[in-house]
Amino acid sequence: MPLDFLFSLNFSEIFFLIILFIICLWDLGRNFKDKNWINFFKPTTFFGVLVIFYCLVGPIISSASDDGSMMYRGVNHREYYEIGLLASLFTYLSFQIGFNYKKFFKIKKFGINKLKEYRLKTKDYLFINIWGERIILFTLLLQFLTYGTLLFSRIISTNESSTYTRLYDGFFSTYINSSVNFLIFGIILLFISLLNGIKERTKFIFYLATTVGLFINLGFRYRLLLLFLPLILIYFIYNKRKPNIKILLSLFLSAMIFFGFIQIARDYGTGVSFEKFQNRVESARLSGDVKGMWTASNSDESTFSYVFRSAFFDTNVFNTSAAIIHKVPEEYNYVGLRPIINAISLPVPRTLWKGKPSGQYMKKIYKAIYTGYLWEVGTANLGYAEYYIAGGWIALISINFFIGLFFKKIWCDFLINFNDPIAQIKYVLYVSFLYIIFTRGYLLQITFIYFSIFLPVYLFSNIWNKRFR
Repeated sequence: MPLDFLFSLNFSEIFFLIILFIICLWDLGRNFKDKNWINFFKPTTFFGVLVIFYCLVGPIISSASDDGSMMYRGVNHREYYEIGLLASLFTYLSFQIGFNYKKFFKIKKFGINKLKEYRLKTKDYLFINIWGERIILFTLLLQFLTYGTLLFSRIISTNESSTYTRLYDGFFSTYINSSVNFLIFGIILLFISLLNGIKERTKFIFYLATTVGLFINLGFRYRLLLLFLPLILIYFIYNKRKPNIKILLSLFLSAMIFFGFIQIARDYGTGVSFEKFQNRVESARLSGDVKGMWTASNSDESTFSYVFRSAFFDTNVFNTSAAIIHKVPEEYNYVGLRPIINAISLPVPRTLWKGKPSGQYMKKIYKAIYTGYLWEVGTANLGYAEYYIAGGWIALISINFFIGLFFKKIWCDFLINFNDPIAQIKYVLYVSFLYIIFTRGYLLQITFIYFSIFLPVYLFSNIWNKRFR
């Protein structure tokens, strides 16, 4: 039980845990109770939620045991727990200091804000709607180049298929695969035009269902989060109100059940299968983890709680991050600028650059932590762990400071250009992308995902901005 684990903590662990929890809740409470509804949607709100989920609550639920151990990938991470909490505390404080360091930025007016007293008309929202559909159809065409005749079954089926026809399988196939993230921006464009009077509800539902089906069968949860979170935020921003406690709890519980199911039923590349879900629940039951279907037991948890707990599995990246900080530099040297060099080299084909970096600096530290055969495969870490491995505590603190400063600029841009729907979309995508920055501690991956999401955003923003002169 989590309570038994908490009683096993030493004074330093309890101190860091309580202090971090209090300052996160204090800022969340302040933003929620603010009389100005819009302040609830500050980047600090989302950052605080990420810290609480990934560094405080999640690791205890996912890996803590009654005896005080924290088992993950066959390794007890308890000796790393204290340093992990300290790193999380420095990360949160650095972000907050960066966000509050500067009050004003020189922001250019965007879109309709360049024109005095201009109100968007139906033709403007129709323009947004048309471009949203264009982006979606273009993306589906690109995906057809990858999946060929299997694209349709990829959307509607949860069955695995090991063979399919590729129309193109060259150097750019990886980039074409990642263009599936273009769908996120296309769907949001359709949604905001729907909210503003464009009567294309059936079309929106069809494209949304298509996107969700494709994302689920690709097996990557971050795409689903980056799809639904902006839609939810846009809805509340459009209505100029913040969600109440009941709505927040309902959304949280629904998300936990959904992502818990995805965690159990998915495999990367082959997607989600109900058969996998049933087999893995049955396997857990036989091993003693689950007693019965949706029924509680004194000794074993129900299937419902098993699914709920599985939603926290991704928070084990905290354990890996804490282990990295513990072992650097005593057992593993700092890597300096290798993360930046690794990310910059991304567009260069390996045929042209024989010595192109391949992220070995992360693979080696994973192997140093998880010494069993292939235990390191699929391992990931939080963003601050990569900052630390690059330059120690100075890098961890300074990078999080500048991330906070950057998001203060994004926040100011949003407030100044609030009346423009594309400015609203850019903001909700950025605060949603904060999830990737925080949880994906591999700069190359972050860079790749960033361009796959924001490339169509900035291309269309340029077109939209030129429309208002």
